[in-house]
Amino acid sequence: MAQQNPQRFELGEMLRTLRERVGVQAKTVEDDLRWYPGKVSRVEQGKRVPVAAEIDRLADLYKLNEGERSTLHLLADAARKRESSAHVADFAQTYVTLERAAIQIDHFDAELIHALVQTEAYARALLDMSLEGQVADLVADRIARQAILARPEPPRLRVLLGEASLHRMVGGADVMREQLDHLLQAGKRPNVSIRILPNSVGAYRTIGVGFKILRLASPNLTRVYIEGMTDATYIHEADETAVYETAFDEVWGKAANNVESGNILRRRIEEID
Repeated sequence: MAQQNPQRFELGEMLRTLRERVGVQAKTVEDDLRWYPGKVSRVEQGKRVPVAAEIDRLADLYKLNEGERSTLHLLADAARKRESSAHVADFAQTYVTLERAAIQIDHFDAELIHALVQTEAYARALLDMSLEGQVADLVADRIARQAILARPEPPRLRVLLGEASLHRMVGGADVMREQLDHLLQAGKRPNVSIRILPNSVGAYRTIGVGFKILRLASPNLTRVYIEGMTDATYIHEADETAVYETAFDEVWGKAANNVESGNILRRRIEEID
């Protein structure tokens, strides 16, 4: 049985935010697109997905720039699918779609390296723990996602890692040496910054909470993503996302700077037996 696509809800929320941003009434939209009364509500609740031509007209009504228009089409295309991908958990579908549309991605985790800067061997060692099987396909999907970092207009990626992530021996010594060297190389990209939060920092504001912040083409479209084992939380209210943005910047400032973080990675590579 097909599950309801979670991206329908994200699309609806995005359309509601965009409509309210320009102060357009629902009835105005329905009259312009010749929709039946109440359809805007159903679309914004994730119960209906506009066709491509309607998305274009909504983009015109909401005065979207090209980046925002592309983001809207990307999410609408994903929302029209009846089933989630076999290679990504249902609750992660929206995250992967928004990751492709993001202009900035911030990642904080005390132990887990972000998928966009994982090596194939590190990813495989993690995904081998999955109960879903199809590890080869899962690994291929994860590595393929990294292509966004090399596209003509790539997102800015800030990866903030706890020092413990360098000591968690995922896959063994060889895998970890390769992974840490890969972080060093990734950090040389102009759009990628990687910082290490040393254990010596002690307590800090986000301790015990790993999360990702996605900023889309519109400054009003920011999402915080917190993933569990069987579900995920998407935070979209501006006052709540602002708490995470402020906290990330605060801890980012406490971390070793880019140069010293590189030195920490090199020292750790030399230490691994």
